Amino acid sequence: MKKLTFNVVRHKAIYLGIALALVVLSLSMVIFRGFNLGIDFESGLSISIRIDDSGVGIEDVRRSLSRLDGVRVQNVGSSDDGRYQIRVKLAEGQNQRDMENRINGMLGARFNSVTQLESSFIGAKFSSSLITGSIKAVAIALALILVYVWIRFRVAYAISSILALIHDVILMLGFISIVGFEISSTTIAAILTIIGYSLNNTIVIFDRVREKIREDYRQEISTVMDYGVNSSLTRTTYSSITTLLAVIPLAILSTGDVRSFAICMIFGVIVGTYSSNFVATNILYLLGRIETFDIMKKEEEEDLSDAAMAKRMLAEDEKGRRKKNKGEGGPKILV
Repeated sequence: MKKLTFNVVRHKAIYLGIALALVVLSLSMVIFRGFNLGIDFESGLSISIRIDDSGVGIEDVRRSLSRLDGVRVQNVGSSDDGRYQIRVKLAEGQNQRDMENRINGMLGARFNSVTQLESSFIGAKFSSSLITGSIKAVAIALALILVYVWIRFRVAYAISSILALIHDVILMLGFISIVGFEISSTTIAAILTIIGYSLNNTIVIFDRVREKIREDYRQEISTVMDYGVNSSLTRTTYSSITTLLAVIPLAILSTGDVRSFAICMIFGVIVGTYSSNFVATNILYLLGRIETFDIMKKEEEEDLSDAAMAKRMLAEDEKGRRKKNKGEGGPKILV
């Protein structure tokens, strides 16, 4: 069976064009459609209830609370469990207790057996600080990744990996906006997870690129980039498939935040795999052709083995002895 290979650099206009088009589409969705902020990021009240009446569905619960502005109802667990999560914003002047009583009254008027399991209130100040903290978390993660890749490789590698990760984050936000998932702590966790997953694939490819350059730094840069992608393609493909096999059942069988997390992971794995192979490498190719970021310069690899370290220490001792003997054999001045 012939091994699948890609001419990554030759078709760079297509790969980068697709990435740019998706980024523009995602930003448009974020700007014009916005996000469905969860209770974590939007001040309001969250109540968990159980209804034991037979034949009651989520639409019945929604109809009973339809007079509340901006109310959202979700199943908790299986749809047959009768457990629901109700989230609603509080109007100015309302407090948590008044809204709880109003919701329980509206549900009690329609259903025979309603039990309030738990209630939580998120204030405007806390939700605002949570939004700021989430943005900082993503920004700090990207900054640390930039420093790490810069130290391990060269600046061109760091810039390429960060731009590819920004591409992944923007596409993830656009996807969340399109499907209408709530922005919550769970979706932020999914974004951070995909950043780590995508970076891992990118580092593997960049490591192969660096190895190829060390073999012969006089090669064509396009040859080096194609080698980096194709030599790690099997590993990247198997890693992606394994991850998808783990999260697809969650996306099908679970509900609520777990299902949202799994679907975001599926989208993120696909996008991250594409960006690692076709976006980051082509950005590195374009940067590598600039003299300031030239990645084809000869790079000496330091041998850190015990034998090499011992050899260097003996050489330093021999050099020191020669200097000492030379000083002792020179002319002396008698006083």
